[in-house]
Amino acid sequence: MSNFVGSNLRLVRLFHGLSLTELGERVGVSKQFLSRVENGAESVAPALETLLVEKLNVLPEFFYHIDPNPIADEQCHFRRQLTTKVVLRQVARARGEMLKRFVGVLDDHVELPQYQVGEASPESAETIERAAERLRSLFSLGLGPLSNVTRIAENAGAVVVKVHGLAIEIDAVSFATKRPLIALNGSARSACRERFGIAHELGHFSLHIGVLTGDRLTEMQANRFASAFLMPRSTFANECKLAIRGTRLNWPRLSELKLRWGVSKAAIIFRGRQLGMFSDDQARAGYIGLNRHGEAVQESEDHLIASEEPEVIAESLKVMKEHFGVPQSTVAREMRVQPSLLQTLLMSSSSARANNVVSFLTGGPEHSGQSRGSCVIGRVK
Repeated sequence: MSNFVGSNLRLVRLFHGLSLTELGERVGVSKQFLSRVENGAESVAPALETLLVEKLNVLPEFFYHIDPNPIADEQCHFRRQLTTKVVLRQVARARGEMLKRFVGVLDDHVELPQYQVGEASPESAETIERAAERLRSLFSLGLGPLSNVTRIAENAGAVVVKVHGLAIEIDAVSFATKRPLIALNGSARSACRERFGIAHELGHFSLHIGVLTGDRLTEMQANRFASAFLMPRSTFANECKLAIRGTRLNWPRLSELKLRWGVSKAAIIFRGRQLGMFSDDQARAGYIGLNRHGEAVQESEDHLIASEEPEVIAESLKVMKEHFGVPQSTVAREMRVQPSLLQTLLMSSSSARANNVVSFLTGGPEHSGQSRGSCVIGRVK
């Protein structure tokens, strides 16, 4: 019993969003006792272990495995970290830790894309702009609109997943682990918001290696990277001029720019001001206009832009089952959890409809403005 790893109990408790009191009520012990177990100060009787296994949907060995590479604070990047309650961040981080373990199993069975997001300095606006431009250049993306930001991130070696159960305050969270992860809030965010969130997390991967993020400065830097990546200065600046009518913003043209570039009107106004195309007064009037028309969170054209579906996880599971005979139940066993927990973890990523999954074994259709290539190549371990 002395080998019971209390931190694993805490991890899976938070994964399920349970407080110490809630879990204690389910297994018949006090929250104080569970707290001592999680801190390694109390042993676990066989009867209690059996209840924990049953209630938390893990295998007994889950509690005896020491993760050699747990996620460190500086590897975890939250959008809006400073304004999100600690407990909500803890739940999101637990989801990320379990995703990391799941992706580690995938990496053992299939060849995922090589990670290719280079490190860059955030010391100035210019270095951030150049970092975004280098990432575009690396994949020969040109300087126009990007048709699928999710696929670009996955081609760059990150794993993107939409996660249900994250707090409404959290747009996205990323983990700069050996196989970088980007977890998007699956609660009906607009495609524009998701695309910007992915680009924002790519900015953290590039600019903030080993840096604790979540403060105003690092968030501004990641936002600058996202804006520069989605709306390159050399081409987007000229198009911003079309959104001016006299001294005021031209709202019909802003809508056209949004549909063309796949970014929100708020992001266009932000970028236009950043590039000196809009004045402070014009940008301020733009934000006031969005608020006045109820578009501060959801904009009127959002339904016209299709959501992007992550593909690497769904396709990896398909390859493992069909080519190597490794079903999801085996994946769960290698994670030391029950299949029901894995289903909870993947309920939004592995259930993608077949027509949303492009086979990386055969290539798939061309997408203008971004690279095409093999993302999953099967191999036996």
